[in-house]
Parts: sequence; C-alpha cells; structure tokens
Amino acid sequence: MAAKKDDFSVKKISPKLGGERGTRNPNGPTSSHDLVEQMEFLYVEVIKAINNSIVANTCNPIVEITLGNYKSSTKSLQLEPNGEWNQVFAFDKTKGDVLSVTLRDGRRENGAVIGTQNFKVAADIPFRVPPDARIAPQWYSMGSMELMMSIWFGTQADEVYPRAWFSDASDVSARCVVNTRPKLYLAPRLCYVRVTIVSGHDLICNDVNRTPCSVYVRATLGGVKLYTEVSSGSNPSWNQDLIFVASEPLDETVYITLFDKVNGQPHDECIGVLKKKLSEMTAVKVPGSAPALFYDIEPPVRLKPAGDSRRFASRIKMKLATDQAYHVFDECVQHSSDYRAFAKGLWPDLLGKLEIGILGATGLATMKEWRDGRRSTDAYVVAKYGSKWARTRTVVGNFSPKWNEQYSWDVFDKCTTVTFGIFDNRQLVLVSSSNDQMNDGLIGKVRIPLMLLEWDRVYTCSCPIMVLREDGLKKMGELQLAIRCLCVANPYVRWTSPFRWMLPKAHYKSPLSMVQTEDLRWQAIRLNGLNLARMEPPLLNEVVLEMLRPTNKSFSMRTTKANLERLRRVVGKMFDWCVWMNETVRSTTDFRPKIITCVASVVLVFGWWYWILWLAVWPVIPVYLAVISLREMFRFSRGEFDRLVLGVHVNSPPPLVPVDLKLWGLDSPDLDELEEEFDMFPSSVVDVDVLRMRYDRLRKEVGENVMLLLGDVASQCERLVAFLSLLFGSPVAWICFSLVCYVMVVLVYVFWDQVILIQKFVFIWLVVRWVNFQCFRNDLPSGVSNFFRRLPTNEGPMF
Repeated sequence: MAAKKDDFSVKKISPKLGGERGTRNPNGPTSSHDLVEQMEFLYVEVIKAINNSIVANTCNPIVEITLGNYKSSTKSLQLEPNGEWNQVFAFDKTKGDVLSVTLRDGRRENGAVIGTQNFKVAADIPFRVPPDARIAPQWYSMGSMELMMSIWFGTQADEVYPRAWFSDASDVSARCVVNTRPKLYLAPRLCYVRVTIVSGHDLICNDVNRTPCSVYVRATLGGVKLYTEVSSGSNPSWNQDLIFVASEPLDETVYITLFDKVNGQPHDECIGVLKKKLSEMTAVKVPGSAPALFYDIEPPVRLKPAGDSRRFASRIKMKLATDQAYHVFDECVQHSSDYRAFAKGLWPDLLGKLEIGILGATGLATMKEWRDGRRSTDAYVVAKYGSKWARTRTVVGNFSPKWNEQYSWDVFDKCTTVTFGIFDNRQLVLVSSSNDQMNDGLIGKVRIPLMLLEWDRVYTCSCPIMVLREDGLKKMGELQLAIRCLCVANPYVRWTSPFRWMLPKAHYKSPLSMVQTEDLRWQAIRLNGLNLARMEPPLLNEVVLEMLRPTNKSFSMRTTKANLERLRRVVGKMFDWCVWMNETVRSTTDFRPKIITCVASVVLVFGWWYWILWLAVWPVIPVYLAVISLREMFRFSRGEFDRLVLGVHVNSPPPLVPVDLKLWGLDSPDLDELEEEFDMFPSSVVDVDVLRMRYDRLRKEVGENVMLLLGDVASQCERLVAFLSLLFGSPVAWICFSLVCYVMVVLVYVFWDQVILIQKFVFIWLVVRWVNFQCFRNDLPSGVSNFFRRLPTNEGPMF
C-alpha cells in the first residue's frame, strides 16, 4: 500500500472564539481574548502556613495538591524570607471531581500528614472572570497548622495565568518552571553608529627616533572590531566609514585605536587610543553627515619632548554620529516586519492593529526520545513582528498542544510579514554546567504576509509547518491561528499609505550597499540575541537566530526552475491576447470579425475618417462607464452595509497563504537536486578535482546571479499582474478609474480646439523630464513606485 502523502494546504477551521464582536456593534471595542477559545482552569494559590502548636514548630511543611491523576507540590519551592510560598498552581478542571489539598511534614521523604482539605469541583469552588476582583485568600485548618490559600475557577484571561505552575509541568523543577511561562519581550531599538576616519595629524611613535610608516585604525564597539585600510606617513589619510549597530539607550563607548605596522615585529605597535561615548556623538536625524572634528589622541606611553614643558598630542580627524534616520534590518528584506527609523519623530502614522490568537497545534513531530522508549515534544510558539516578541507557555508532553493566547502589535506598514516559530523546549531539566545545556529544537516556521489580509476580517486557519530537507519536504504538524487586522487610521492615512516611502528617507538619499546591509544585519542579529538573552526568562540566542535566519541564497536548480516557471506564467498571460486574436480573427470561419478588423484598420489609417469613429463610439463609452460604475458602487455599498451593520461578510476571504508546491518543485522533488541544494560550498562530492572546481565556479559565479535575476524579474512581472487584477477586480479601483476617465472626457470637451497644442506640450514636458535637469531632479521614489513595490508577489513560500 502506498504511503499517504502529507496535505500541505492551508485549512479553514471554525473554533469557538470567545467574546467576538457583537452583531449590533461590529466595530466596537473587543476584549483582550476574543480571538481564542476560552480555557477553564482550576487555580489554587498557596500563600503560607502557620503553626498552632509547639510541636509543629520543628516541622518543614509541604503542600501537595491532587486532582485526579495530577499532583503538584511545593516541595521544590524555596520559602520567601517571610515564610511564604506565594505560588499559583493551575489544573484542568475536567481531570477530576475532587480537589485534595494535603499538608505534610517535609523533613522525611514521605512525611506524616498534618492535615487534609477536600473540595468538590462541581459545588465548592467559585468561578471568577476578570475584571472581577481577586478572591481573598482564606485560612484552612490543617490539624495542628493552618494554611492560607484561595481556590477558584478562571480562564487564560486571569492575571495569574502568566505565573501559574500548570499541572502538565508538575515534573519540572521549580528552578526550570520559569522557562515554561508565557512572556512578552520588547527588543531595544537598534541604531547605526557611523565612525568616519578622515585623517591623522602629527602622529608619533612610542620610539621618538622613528616615524610612523604604515598606520591603520581599529574601532571597537561591544565585541565588534572594524579596521581601516593602511595609510603611510605621520599625516595619513583614510576617508573611510566604519559602521556599527548599537541598541538603545546608546550608553556604550566606542574605542578608537591607532596601530603602526613595524617590519620584523610579530605585533603591531599601538600609537594612540581614544574613547568616545555614543551619547556624546552627533545625533543625525536627517539625511546627511556629521561635522568633521579634530580629537586629541592619548598615547599609550606619555612622551615629553626634550626641552619643552608644553603638552603635545597627536590628533585625528573624524566624523562621529549616530545615524538615527536609518532603519536597521535584523530580518531579511523579503520578510521584514518593520521599516521604521530609529528616531521616533520619523515614524509614519499608525495604520492599524494586528491581533493574533495562537490557538494550538496538531500532529507535531517527535522531538525527544528518552532512554525508556518514551517520545515527547514540549512545544511553545514564538511570534515576532517589529521589535515585539511574544512567547507562549510550554505545554509539556503533548503532540497537539492548546495555547489559546492572544497578542497584538501596532502596524505602521501593511507590506510586512509576521513570523511564527514553533520550538521544542529543552530547558526543563537542570544541568551541571553550561556545556551540557541543550539548545531548543526548531520544529518549523510559518510566515504570513499582512498584504494578504483584509482589514477588519477574522481569519481562522490551520497552517502547515513545513521543513525542507535533503529527503524532501516534510510536514512537522499544523499551527492553528486566528488573525485580524484592525484599521485605526483616518481615511486619508489609510488610502495614502501604499504611496508612502517604504524605507526612511535616508535610505534613498544616502543608500547603503547590499553587502553593507547584510553585514550590519548580522551585527543586529547578534545584538538582539544578547539583549533578549539577558531578560527573565531569557529568549535563547539560538531561538532568535532561527527566527531571524535569512532565506538560503546558494545555488538551487529547483529554485532556478521555479523562477523560470514564474516568468513563463507571467509572460504567457501577457501574450494570451495574441492567441485570442489568432483564434478570433485568423483561425475562425466567421466573416464578421474579419470585416470588422479590416474596417477598423482603414479607419485608423485614414485620419479624415476619425469623425466616423467618434460618432459611432463616443456616445457609448460614457454610458457604459456610468452603468458599470453604478453597479460596482451598489455592490460595494451593499457589502459595507452588511459588514458594518449586520456584521456579516458576503464574500469569503481568499486563502491566507497559498502554497504552490508544483511551482516550487516540491510536489515530487528530485532528490538529487535537493542533495545539490543542501550541499556545502565548496562541494563535498568526491569526484575529479577539475570537474569539482568548475562545478563550484558555475554555482557560485553564474548560478546565484541567474537565480536572483530571474526571481527579481518574475517579482516585477507578478506585481504588474497584481496591479491589473486590482484595477479590474476591485469595485473601489473601478470607481476611481471611471472618475479619471470622466475627468479626461471633460478636459477633452473643454479644450478640444487645443488638443494638438496640448499634445505637443506634453511631449516637450516628457522630454524635459527625461533629460533630468538639475532643477527637476528628485532622488526619492514617487508615490506610484511606492505603491507598485507593495504589490504582492509569489516569492515567499511558508517554509
């Protein structure tokens, strides 16, 4: 029997979302958990125990909480200085009928029971839903002691949910349970630091009998070191930019060190040191450069010229600036989630809100195998958009976990992508040293472009978690999401946002090269990893690296074929009209289209017959445009009425992320091509040396360039097709097109006698614009190019 093939389609699901918008006020405020299913938990908050007798003074109390087959204990918890635990335990209310709380003597392994309290789950426990006030803790008699605790039913909206100890993680030690809790991380904003080394003046060596011969400068910020080229003489000149990445609050220090290469010595000689704080540098918030200033250099050895008591110092001329007008990329450009500059004053207007409910996952792959044969997966999800990272709680030992956690982000540009990473938590066991610490395993990633989402519509879907390996495309499970984009901007901001500059102005006035951008991106990834690893609980460095890892740009025969197919599809659509003309006019036996074509050709060739064409066609065009526009306006207004008043959507949303496996050669992949794609560089294939050298050269110098070129051409053509589809498929676009046509008709009627003169002026104006005089020059992209750049393409599959 043939093996069942995995289903890689994006499925629509129908979860029971809690607190959705009402039918009478669909645009009203929403609750903080209206995109997730309500999960009910039994919360037990254990605060402290006190002694009622002298005998109990020597007791080390331990609280054990049991519901069905689940048991949690305070055994591994450390008491606070005031003798309190202050720990919340959470249980699934459906796992038992009786909650048992037992107080034991913890001095022995199985200490004596001091007291027990039993609660009937169906009758004795109250239900609480925020914003109700917290239930006050009570004292319960436990034999010779009393225990203060509170018990209630709650949901994931409860404020104790982020710090609760869940029953599925009861086997996790108290020191590691913090690694299972949900958390929000705000990564510090990143800024470019530009150190421009202009020249050195009056440089001297430590040996007064020698002058500097080959001098270079090293700049150090954090753990990054950058070097200038070597220049000779005591007054060397470099004019070289050294660019770093720094994070707010910009309180670090840049160390400038000058070295002199000395022939015959193993180490270069340090001839000067200078340090400068980032807060003392010029903050550049507009495209431009900082002023060049002279700085005194401190020599490593204090030199006093003979016979002169005055202070002498070498100087270096530099431009020191924090370039706050740039956006620092920490993601690859194709899947970036943010384009804002560091300076808040340069941010665009807020466009909307992105609300995401992470419901759960199904069919996750096995990530751990234990010595006793058990297999498990302890999964959690990391969502990244902009500088805000969200991490769900870890569901221990479940291949179909349920999280039902909701998060929101600010959206400043809809041409962005939100990234989800599903990881296996391997920080649940204490290790003796950091060398034994295991990295969290990546299960898979899912990317969703916001351009595919319509405003104010809820998408509920189950996205496949796909991983491409040498043996083919593997499905690691499915991630269930509920996503909504809310537009909070005014109509002007909303409709003009596609025409704004995608990047800050400085990227167009003083652009960085692709090589510089890629090098700085790796600096940004490293800095983000260090910043997020210092938080509690830490977001591990390998998790940050996997979330920000770029797409593979090495040569791939599969990707090259896919780009060729993308280009072929677009070109085929562009030339479909030729096939239609051939079938309609040349290949048909009907004489009517042939006569019509001949008459139209004669009318166009003989200019004095234009009046016949105008008399025949001109009255029809305005009537046709009016009828079509009225129909589209009625359909658009009816749809808006149903959405805003009745709260229903007439048209079902398009697929969230279409996955074209056939296009990318993954429905039946060639294993040899995949092996070539995953092969390292240089090739590890054992073969003739010359053949391997030529093969590697072909892949490196020709293959990558051809693949990227074909991809860029296909993307531009796909944007053109998307623009045509938007023009003829959207009611709003059709209405705008009709209005433009009416304006043109009015202008032609008003200025009919000057049409020829206007055509001449238009032609002269186009020529003047083409020659690009200095007074008309503008280096910034136009609104049309910004709108065209935001049109969707098919270059980002979900693996």
